[in-house]
Amino acid sequence: MKKNEAVLALVLFIGLGHAQGALAQSPTLPLEIGAFRIAEVTAAVAPPLFVKMILPASTDPWLLKGVAAARGPVLPVLYGSLISLQAYDGYSTSRGLQKGAVESNGLMASLATHPASLWAVKGTTGFISIYMAEQLWRQHRRGAAIALLVASNAMMAGVAANNRAILRRLK
Repeated sequence: MKKNEAVLALVLFIGLGHAQGALAQSPTLPLEIGAFRIAEVTAAVAPPLFVKMILPASTDPWLLKGVAAARGPVLPVLYGSLISLQAYDGYSTSRGLQKGAVESNGLMASLATHPASLWAVKGTTGFISIYMAEQLWRQHRRGAAIALLVASNAMMAGVAANNRAILRRLK
């Protein structure tokens, strides 16, 4: 995970180096990373975080007004719990299979015997749930986004509880 964060930081650092010079020259900011042009962003429509990130080094960021988060604390908490439940499901499924349990989900039965496949499916299903919730949130369907994540978390909590009960019986 740290490697991914380092790569992202490097990409942002390189991209912002190009972006700072462009901002000083014109009000329209082309965001370029390497040979790729991401978007044309004007200071008027740029998200506040982006504007803060491309300020010249001499600007004191504490002088800027605080910007409220675009969403409350509910979505990030639901994201974190879903990721945790998916990770626990992958772990408990792997442990159960090692101890002789059988995968009861017919769709996952063939994939569960291969750890890489199991973790790929767990990561993909978590990603899809979060992606869909983000799309709903951006479409101003916030109740639907929260309901989707609550339902996903409830389902995964049930799966995790079932896996835990099976692991206890196998001891």
